Amino acid sequence: MSWASFKHIFYTFILSISFSPSLLANTSYPLTITDGLGRSMVIEKQPQRISSKTLFTDAVLLDLVDDSALSSLTDLAINPNYSLIIERLPKGVPLLGLNIEMIIANRPDIVFAANWTDPGKLTILENAGITVFRLQAPNNLTDIETEILRVGKIVNKNAEALKIVATMRSRLKADVVPVDHKLTGMDYNPWGTSSGKASSWNGLLEQAHVVNIIKDYATDKYGQVPISKEMIIALNPEVLFIPAWVYGDENTANKFRQTVLSDPSLQSVSAIKHNRVYQVPHALRGVYSQYYVDAIRFINHSVYKK
Repeated sequence: MSWASFKHIFYTFILSISFSPSLLANTSYPLTITDGLGRSMVIEKQPQRISSKTLFTDAVLLDLVDDSALSSLTDLAINPNYSLIIERLPKGVPLLGLNIEMIIANRPDIVFAANWTDPGKLTILENAGITVFRLQAPNNLTDIETEILRVGKIVNKNAEALKIVATMRSRLKADVVPVDHKLTGMDYNPWGTSSGKASSWNGLLEQAHVVNIIKDYATDKYGQVPISKEMIIALNPEVLFIPAWVYGDENTANKFRQTVLSDPSLQSVSAIKHNRVYQVPHALRGVYSQYYVDAIRFINHSVYKK
């Protein structure tokens, strides 16, 4: 037996005892499924040509299907400020934004888009006879696992999707440092906000064993809490996370770091006093695919693994 065959049998066994056997079954088509807007839709047959218009599905599909099944990935997949899959990008697969003409020309069977993607452009694709599935952007580990399994079901790669989830769980168990005392922390940026409970950042902190000190504060529709320096002083977080990159100016993040560290009014804040201010790479800060585990690991190790 080859090593590849052994690994396949091994993972199938592990998945069969970790998850319901029904989740390993092949998808039956036509498939009725609910999209990220809460709408029921029917996928008539297994997609053979797949177009991804989210970084989430870019990453997930690379672990689910052969490269030959991809008609295009997002143009952001090659941008180091956003993408964690640059080294994995397959040659010959176009990287396209929401370019309607080029997507139609590639004739995908299905387009994966976000629930916030321009609805007018997606309607044009649907009118051209292309199935469009809108995903709900997940905010936490459970939601991410659910979306991975949903994509796997749509493209009839259920065992492969379960393998991604199993790998995420095993990595969390192996890589995240357990702690007896959780430190309090928050993120802070040049435009003066921090991420509240209804944000993917809050989920990252929870999994990394850091208490989001502002999680109970009221947020705006983007899940953000307005933050002043006076509020930081009053909250006195033990850890502060700031951007490693800011859109529009390569120097903004480092200037902001120096401003925070040298601000006389902030010197009493525990995070600054004890040198626990960390710059988070933007690609990790905004990730919501299986690489969410890498972001959790980065935060956890920055804080606890000296």
